[in-house]
Amino acid sequence: MAHRQVPAAARPPGSDGPPAARPPRPTAAGLITIPRFLVASGTAIGLLAVAPQLTDPDFWWHLRTGQLILASGRLVATDPYTFSAAHHHWVLQEWLTEVWYAALGGSLGRGAIVALFELATLGMLAAILLRARLARPVGAVSLALGAVLAMLAAAPIWGPRPQMETYVLLAAALYCAERQLRRGGRAAWLLPPIFLLWTNLEAGWVVGLALLLVIGLVEGARRWAGGRPGPRPTDLHQLWGATGFSLLAVLVNPNGAQILLYPFQTQFDTVQQQLIQEWHSPDFHLIALLPFLVMLLSLAVLLVGNRRASLRDLALCLVVTPLALQSVRQVAVFAVVVAPVWVVQADLALRTVTQRRGRSAAWARRPPPVVRVAAALEIGVIGLLVAVRVAAAAAAPVGSSLYIRRFPVCAAAWLARGPSGLRLFNLYQDGGYLADHLPRDRIFIFGDAALMGNAILLRFARVADLAPGWLRTLDRSPSQLVVFDRGTPLAQALTHTPSWPLVYQDRRVDVFARARLLPDLRLAPVPGAGAWRRAGLGACIGQRPRR
Repeated sequence: MAHRQVPAAARPPGSDGPPAARPPRPTAAGLITIPRFLVASGTAIGLLAVAPQLTDPDFWWHLRTGQLILASGRLVATDPYTFSAAHHHWVLQEWLTEVWYAALGGSLGRGAIVALFELATLGMLAAILLRARLARPVGAVSLALGAVLAMLAAAPIWGPRPQMETYVLLAAALYCAERQLRRGGRAAWLLPPIFLLWTNLEAGWVVGLALLLVIGLVEGARRWAGGRPGPRPTDLHQLWGATGFSLLAVLVNPNGAQILLYPFQTQFDTVQQQLIQEWHSPDFHLIALLPFLVMLLSLAVLLVGNRRASLRDLALCLVVTPLALQSVRQVAVFAVVVAPVWVVQADLALRTVTQRRGRSAAWARRPPPVVRVAAALEIGVIGLLVAVRVAAAAAAPVGSSLYIRRFPVCAAAWLARGPSGLRLFNLYQDGGYLADHLPRDRIFIFGDAALMGNAILLRFARVADLAPGWLRTLDRSPSQLVVFDRGTPLAQALTHTPSWPLVYQDRRVDVFARARLLPDLRLAPVPGAGAWRRAGLGACIGQRPRR
């Protein structure tokens, strides 16, 4: 009777016969191949397009709100910062973001927040590229180009801000859905935990849920119509079930069902669309938005030229493109959704043009030593540049020129020396910084437009834009001081308004006081050079403040 021979690799320890040959361990030099070098370079260069500085105007009130939540042990129910919306009910749709801001910033400093966002951005980019590879074994050149173009396309939007959590989780959700449809398994069941986290971090979950519904409807319609072979029915059913449970997961948050309405209060509010710059349509005269235009036009050319794209990819592109053309903020959503499609289409075009085979492919797998050394050095230099930028942003103190140029740092430090309980009419984008650094005072407006409401937004716009009746509106408000950027129409107009004399000025900010209240305000004198230095604000010395 013949016996089946057991392969050596499958024999248990102690069995007869020679030991199984172990595969050779990869050497450090063998890890560096041209494809890996290209992908790593593209990823690193893409990260260079992300500004790591904490320059989001809303960062400061998010941080302050998280501190209030941790101190009280409960959510903030009404607006604690303004005198104009003090009794408005606050739907804290980013409460978990604010808590981890305060917890991490309080224990490790603001630099830890910067570093965590940089790691999250890297994870987002990895999810984008991995999703592209699910469709077909795309080449390294296409992956590298896609990484760079995706990060450049939305460079004005990327950075340490709560919206980055939406972009990271959107990339993860789309990867899980695509993996389920192409490879089966249980990847779709990662979606409910993703949305459970998402609904407590940021209100962008509505975009992810809408795109999952688009995918499910498109694949369901294709199956019903009996078109080209698509995902297995069991995989499609799992995606449908996971999407349903994701919708239920969205409701698991302190705001309950109110969270379902919140995203639409911004997306379809014409007042907010007009007054908030990020909700404006892209201006392609700006150099920063040209990569988005290049990505959009090149994708159209590739799709027409290749004539090979999945129906769900086409549907996703058709959904997010109008959103991106409507609002600059949605360009980041466009980049996350479209980048994998762009990579696949670019790879199809490159393979059609080049048709490289044989020796060139072998050379790419085993490059000469000189090429390996050069590749390692280049990746090291680019990685070092990314690390230096992140470290510099993490270490920058509030008194550095980085923050003084962007926020009313010196003016807030001067006001903090004076009496408490002041009421400030301020710029919309400065409200977050003033709320965080002047907790004893009250401001007119800050970055949660839904909390402010349209009436306050319109009142602010009437004064800031010098609309008819602007001075009467300002005089009737409870404002005691006006803190506004120099050179703005309001600051220039108040310079010639006797009822609002100038009381403080630096290179960024003018402060005006209501004349009849000025004797009772008892404003602090402007600090001298020594006082600025002792406060850690030496950069304010050169700001030429005067009283």
